[in-house]
Amino acid sequence: MKFKLINHNNIMLIIVGVLIIVSFMAGHMTSVQADESRSYNKSFTTVAIEEGTTLTDIAMEYAVSKADYDDYITEVKKINNLKQDTIHAGCYLLVPVYSAD
Repeated sequence: MKFKLINHNNIMLIIVGVLIIVSFMAGHMTSVQADESRSYNKSFTTVAIEEGTTLTDIAMEYAVSKADYDDYITEVKKINNLKQDTIHAGCYLLVPVYSAD
């Protein structure tokens, strides 16, 4: 049997590559950014969708601030595995609720 020795430089390149990939993935995780000067508790509730309700309507009711609407909608879509912004009357969505400490 013939064994090939692994060069230490190759090992370092592999480790650096893995760290870069993990850092990239962690940096692209979506989360809602609240006012950083305040701390918020996060819980969840279900919302029954009525005719004409939009994700923006839900964000207006549950997001911490208007500046957070887009992040909030992205989070709701991710939680509910929605690929588009379309929601339908009669369905239920799980939505995050933020309350100040």
